[in-house]
Amino acid sequence: MLTKKSLYFDIGLIAIIHIAGIIGIRLIPELFLKTSFVSIVVPLGLYLFRIKLDRKSWLIILLVYLITFFSEWIGVRFGWLFGSYKYGESLGLKLDGVPILMGFNWLLLALVSRQISMRILKNKWLIILLSALLMVFIDFIIEPLCEKLDFWAWENSLIPWSNYRDWFLIAVLNQWILSFIRLNNQMFIWSVGYVLILVLFFGSFYF
Repeated sequence: MLTKKSLYFDIGLIAIIHIAGIIGIRLIPELFLKTSFVSIVVPLGLYLFRIKLDRKSWLIILLVYLITFFSEWIGVRFGWLFGSYKYGESLGLKLDGVPILMGFNWLLLALVSRQISMRILKNKWLIILLSALLMVFIDFIIEPLCEKLDFWAWENSLIPWSNYRDWFLIAVLNQWILSFIRLNNQMFIWSVGYVLILVLFFGSFYF
C-alpha cells in the first residue's frame, strides 16, 4: 500500500532531481546532461517498487521494454519508424545507436499514463486510447527541446509528422500489452505528480 509518507517522499525526491537538473543544465550542461539517466531510473525504480508486481507482470513489463527498444532501433537504423534521427550523448550507454535508457523511458511514461487514464475511464479500449494520447502529448512537449538537450537530433532539424503517428501506434500497442497487468488506483496521485514535474521540467527550457 502506498502511504502518504511514501507518496511525499517519492514526489519530493523526483522534484528535487528535476529542480537540480534545471539548475545544473543551465549552469554546467556538459556535466548535468550526462546524468539524465537519474531522472528516469529513479522514478521508474520507485514506481515499480511501490506497485509490487508478480512474475507474470514482470514478464509483461520486460516485453514492453523490448518492443519499445526494438522500435527505436528500427527507427535509428532504417528510419522505418518515427523518421530519420540519431541519438546524442545525454541519454548514456547505447546499444547499436540506441540508448538502453530509452526503453525505460517508454515504460515509465506508459505506466503513469495508464494510471491516470484508469482513474478517468473504465472502458479498456478508451483507457488504451487516452493513455496513448497522453504519451504523445508528453512527447510533443519534449521534441522541440531534444537537440538543445542533446537527446536526439532529426534530419535537417525538422520533426516529421511520422514521429507522432508512430509514437501513438507504438503507445497503443504498449497500452494493450499493459492491460494484462492488474494495476490499482493507488498510484494515481503519484503518476499525476510525476507528469506535472516532467512537464514543468521541460517547459522551463522554453524560456
